Amino acid sequence: MNTMMTPATARFELLLLDAESEAMSSSDFYIWLRESGLPPEVAIRLKELINVTARIGEKVVSLGKVLILKLIEFVKAHQNLVVGVALGAAVAFLIGSIPLLGPFLSPIALVLGIGVGAIAGHRVDKAVGSSISQSVNPISIAQDVIEIAREFFCLFVELIQALQNELKLGENAAS
Repeated sequence: MNTMMTPATARFELLLLDAESEAMSSSDFYIWLRESGLPPEVAIRLKELINVTARIGEKVVSLGKVLILKLIEFVKAHQNLVVGVALGAAVAFLIGSIPLLGPFLSPIALVLGIGVGAIAGHRVDKAVGSSISQSVNPISIAQDVIEIAREFFCLFVELIQALQNELKLGENAAS
């Protein structure tokens, strides 16, 4: 997959993301997060993140909103993966609350729970609309891990490229 983007395309993509992020006010975003089922503490932290901005060239870009929109896009595209990770983290939290042994078992449970949950959720996401092999072997698990990592990191590549090109253009204009 070719992820190279021209500076003009990157600038256009960044402007589209910023325009999309500006369409939702901070209070509307908070309400949407709460209606999505997030606890108030998490919604407040994310609301604080959406207020993060940066001056790029002559434009102020809402980096926090753009980042949250990209995360929401990822969650919508990989719902079962996200649910699997959340369930794995919940199991690790429960194991961590076991008296005496919990603090020792919790880190192991966290890694295993999130890993197994992510892989299981990813396999369910892949199965929607197509048939996948139900065999579970070390190679299929490794392939799933690679696919998860690729999908997660590809999510941010375009945003990073757009910001990188804008920062370079801003530096050139300032000199």
